[in-house]
Amino acid sequence: MRLLMMLVGLSLGILGATQALAGSAKEPLWLEVIDPYVEMHSGPGRGYPVFYVIEQGERVDVITRRPGWYEVRTQDGKTGWATTAQISRTIQTTGEPADLPTVSYGDYLKNSWRAGFNTGQFSNGELQGSELFSATVGYRPLGWLGVELEAGKIFGTDIKGDLYGANLVLEPFSDWRISPTVLIGRGVMKIDSQPKLVPLQIDDSDFNHYGLGFNYYLGRNFLFKGEYRSYSVSTDDNNVSLEAWTIGFNSFF
Repeated sequence: MRLLMMLVGLSLGILGATQALAGSAKEPLWLEVIDPYVEMHSGPGRGYPVFYVIEQGERVDVITRRPGWYEVRTQDGKTGWATTAQISRTIQTTGEPADLPTVSYGDYLKNSWRAGFNTGQFSNGELQGSELFSATVGYRPLGWLGVELEAGKIFGTDIKGDLYGANLVLEPFSDWRISPTVLIGRGVMKIDSQPKLVPLQIDDSDFNHYGLGFNYYLGRNFLFKGEYRSYSVSTDDNNVSLEAWTIGFNSFF
């Protein structure tokens, strides 16, 4: 009899724990729409009609997911499907970005502007040892592709100048928290102050450059980055090669 009672008690305990876990698993994940609207389809596909539009500031509960789609429920009980791209542009009620399993950093940052700064040093070539400081502003039209404009200052012993450029930034693995990047670009260097004894070949010169680096996402809207850059600078005599290492910080909005 005692053994039977122990088994019954154990069964009730397991049932209660199971129900508690089931209840916590069903706890809704409420997200707030921050874009002007989110289209709600009757099924998980573009072929299904849009039957409701969720407006900015409304909240939705995420129910389940399919490849490229999330099933959501509005606060007034309407249930439908929204694309991953649109659901990625939502925030939690705490104000934090939606951290959903199939939404990468690149998905969240698609169609967003970026601003940041870089600092580093030339490690090879005529500007070896000179410091580089630059500010960037850009746009990310795709999750894995960005464009940016850069303006910077160069400081060294008896050297002072400016740098202006336009860059294309490729990030093929933007779903990784630490993801590799490739940068290519063109620009111009204007060296205002030169060494008196042996002037540099670089004066007012165009350059091409490429870079290899990484992005480390500190959050959905902020990243730390490091880059190696190789410059080919056009001069009157020939092309001058430069190398530089930089670190930087970007924010998205």
